[in-house]
Amino acid sequence: MMGRTLLRVCFAALGLGMAGAAHSADYDGQLPSDGFGGMWSCLYARVDGGVTMYERPSVIQPIGGLFSSDGAGGTTTTAVTPKIDPTGFFEGGIGCQVASSLRIEITGGVRLKSSLTDAFSEVVPDTLNADIGSQYVFVSSYWDITNYAGFTPYVGGGIGAARHDISGLAGPSGAANGSEYDFAYHVGVGVSYDLTHSLKFDLAYRYVDLGGVVSGVDAAAPVPGAISVDNIEGHEVKVGLRYHFGDPAW
Repeated sequence: MMGRTLLRVCFAALGLGMAGAAHSADYDGQLPSDGFGGMWSCLYARVDGGVTMYERPSVIQPIGGLFSSDGAGGTTTTAVTPKIDPTGFFEGGIGCQVASSLRIEITGGVRLKSSLTDAFSEVVPDTLNADIGSQYVFVSSYWDITNYAGFTPYVGGGIGAARHDISGLAGPSGAANGSEYDFAYHVGVGVSYDLTHSLKFDLAYRYVDLGGVVSGVDAAAPVPGAISVDNIEGHEVKVGLRYHFGDPAW
């Protein structure tokens, strides 16, 4: 897959020293003249929505024996042409414009349930009814390249964690369903446009790798209908708004 040609991105924590000039004035019980903007001028909030177009994942199902968390061991069968249908997502977060060209963000989001189709259609037909939903958190950094006529192109990426839920699988009392956390990362490019002095419209493309999930595993022994879905990767287009509480750097 194209996603596997990308190196896994790890962003080291950025040590940012921030020093302010001291003012030699007696405190008179009033806020500084710059008020909130002076203390928290780097902060901004954002909301986004978009669509995810998944690459075909790796899906296997145990026929007998043990079923380890990485899908190895036991007797398994591999889906020939599995795919995860496109779905929408919503996210929000807060960030800080630490310099004119550098932003750091913490964002969280929810992906709507998407159907897993064309998997084991002949071996286990009920797998066609499987739905996958995800929640995730990212810590990201972005380089704002420049600002021209209100447009600011940027590149960036981040690391985090994703939680996947599988539902609708065959199995006793839904026991084949399950959820799991995994490492996740993203890289992307975008452009923002200044709607007002503080409000920006954002359009971006993002590649995401959300890891994988194993369903229906109890003490390393799978229940009937359990599956392993790995390489949950996708290409995303998203739009959103970014509101800066202080004066934006650009």
